[in-house]
Amino acid sequence: MGVQLPSLAALAVLAVFTQTGVWVDGEGFGWVFGAWLVSGTLVASALVRRVGLWTVAPAPPLVFVVVAVADAAWERQTKRLPLWGSSKEFAADAVPWLVNGFPWMAAAVGAALVVAVVRLFSGGKRKCRSSSIEAAADG
Repeated sequence: MGVQLPSLAALAVLAVFTQTGVWVDGEGFGWVFGAWLVSGTLVASALVRRVGLWTVAPAPPLVFVVVAVADAAWERQTKRLPLWGSSKEFAADAVPWLVNGFPWMAAAVGAALVVAVVRLFSGGKRKCRSSSIEAAADG
């Protein structure tokens, strides 16, 4: 059956791909960032256990927000600026990240939903792994 990751491990894979896209592409969020985010979503959706599909599918925007806030905080610290003193400063730093990343977040959610639908319809019926009941022997 292949590798099947728990939900948190799949989210970690998605976060690593997202952060790599930010590092490679910078703050412009061009097609390189989008390719990293969408491919990370595809990998995480393909490798997660079936029960975790609905955890990973809506996760790209949430993972992106966490990565964007962490990167904005890191940038402020490297410039020797104090951490956000008010919500206005936070919004001024975070909103451009979210606006520029929105199309890629939408594409990543769409890709995750396609993978989820394909996995649900191609998977067939399988025995649940958590079942502790053995198959009854005829006799």
